[in-house]
Amino acid sequence: MRYRFLHTSFATCMLMITMQVSAQQKQSTAFAITSSEKGNFNWTDVKQIDFTTGTVTRSVFDSKQTNFKIYSARTGMELKPVTQNGVTVTANTTSPVASLSAACAYDQRHNRLYYAPLFMNQLRYIDLDESAPKIYYFDNEQFLQVADATNEANHITRMVIGADGDGYALSNDANHLLRFTTGRKPVITDLGALQDDATNGDRSIHSKVVAWGGDMIADAAGNLYMISAFRNVYKVNIQSMVAVWIAEIKGTPATFTTNGAVVDNEGNLVVSSANTAEGYYKVDMRTWNATRIDINGTVFNASDLANGNLAFPNDKPTVPLINRAMQHNQKIALYPNPVATSQVYVSFNTNESGRYTIQLVDLNGKVISEKIAMVYVGGRVVPVAVENGLAKGPYMIKVLSNSKKTVFTDKLIIE
Repeated sequence: MRYRFLHTSFATCMLMITMQVSAQQKQSTAFAITSSEKGNFNWTDVKQIDFTTGTVTRSVFDSKQTNFKIYSARTGMELKPVTQNGVTVTANTTSPVASLSAACAYDQRHNRLYYAPLFMNQLRYIDLDESAPKIYYFDNEQFLQVADATNEANHITRMVIGADGDGYALSNDANHLLRFTTGRKPVITDLGALQDDATNGDRSIHSKVVAWGGDMIADAAGNLYMISAFRNVYKVNIQSMVAVWIAEIKGTPATFTTNGAVVDNEGNLVVSSANTAEGYYKVDMRTWNATRIDINGTVFNASDLANGNLAFPNDKPTVPLINRAMQHNQKIALYPNPVATSQVYVSFNTNESGRYTIQLVDLNGKVISEKIAMVYVGGRVVPVAVENGLAKGPYMIKVLSNSKKTVFTDKLIIE
C-alpha cells in the first residue's frame, strides 16, 4: 500500500557519518538507527557503520539491552520509572526508539545525535560520548504543535544541523519548519510553512506524491537542501522560507527511494533507501546523476542519514558570526533570552567606566541596530530595543569596547 511504503520509508534508519578523533574533522563512519539484521523493518537499533564497506564498527544501542538511562534535556535529571495505580510505567516508552524514527541530525559541536520518533511528537538526542547509552528527552512537551501527531502529514521526516549550528526539522507536508538550538537553554521554534517558488509548478514542496519523506542536508552558505523520497531536490532559503525545486536525481533503480542523504568527504551527496538494501548511491551535485557505491559488506535499509559535512564547503558563508563561538564575559550579561518583547537588557557589572557599542546583528552579519552606552563605576543595565517585525529565530548581541574590540557576544533568540 502507498501508506506502508511512505511510512516504512520515512520511519526508518538514522545513519550518520562521524569521526571520533575530532569534532572539527570530516566524518567517514556512520551511526544508524536500523534493524538488528538486514532486510528487517523494525528500526530499533543504533549501529556505527562504515557505509563504504558495510562494516559495523560499534553497537551504540541494541533494542534488547536494558542498561540505558533516560534524562530530561531541560534539567539533566534522570527520568526514572514511576508507579501509577500499582503499575510501573517507564519514562515515556520502554525503548528510546520503540515507535521507530523518521529523522535525525548530528550535532558536531556537542557530539549528539538528535532524532524524532514517529507518533511520539518529541525531540530527543543520544549523548555519543557515553559508552552506555544516555538518552535525553524533551519530556512533556510537543516538538510540533499539532492537533493530531499520528497524522502522516505531521510526521517529522527530515532533520539536519545547519551551518549556523542550529537544528532544522521539517514535517512531511512542509507546513512546519522547526528550528531548535543546541546550547544550554534549548529553544524550539516553529518557523511556519515553506513557500513554493513560482517556478516549482506541479512539483510543489507540499505535494505528497512528489515531496514527502526523504532527508535534508545543509550547505556552507546557510541554506538547506531537501531531498524527498521521490528523488526530488529542493533548495530552501531559511530567511525567506521559499523552497525552489532544482533537480531530480537520475541513475537510481526505479524501486530505490531516496530516504537518507549526507555529504561525503569529497563533496558528493550520498543517498540511501529504506525501500531496498540494493546499495548506497553517490550523487554529483553539479549534474545530480547517481552512481552505485560498490561495497562487499552488508547494506542496511537506511532511511535518514546525518553527518557533520556541509554541501559546497567552499562557498562564502552567509552566517559568519553565528558560526563562531560565543565570547563570554563574566562582567556582561544578556537577558531575557529568548525574548518575545520589544526590549532586551545588557547588564554591565564592572568597576571600570567606559564607552561601549551594543549591536544587534542578524545571521548574515548585518548590523540591524546599534547603541552607544556609557558605563560608569558600579555598572549599568542598558535597555536595547528589538525592532517590531523581525523574523523569529536567532540573532546576535555584540558588545564592542571604545577601541572597537569585541568584548562580548551571545546568541539572542527572538520568539
